[in-house]
Amino acid sequence: MDDKGSPAEREEQSKQKGKTESVAFRKLFAFSDCADILLMVVGSVGAIGNGLGFPLMTLLFGEIIDVFGVNQNSAGIVEKVSQVNKFLANHILEENNIL
Repeated sequence: MDDKGSPAEREEQSKQKGKTESVAFRKLFAFSDCADILLMVVGSVGAIGNGLGFPLMTLLFGEIIDVFGVNQNSAGIVEKVSQVNKFLANHILEENNIL
């Protein structure tokens, strides 16, 4: 006979090995120091910045496409596109308190 027991006992043991313990959210950070907290904050800010990139580019290209559509036969299309770019750049920089 096998030393590990019956097939039912082996199956129960394998199920118990596969279970993971759940931990409270605050206990996840119980042993974090200042460097860990700083890295988590920097990573969170970077993730937010990364996530904002695509929607901002969508807005920029949408405005530029609108300018191309409205000024199809206009000679000053380059000036109109430049105005849109300057407006959006100023708006983004002012929102982020860079200017």
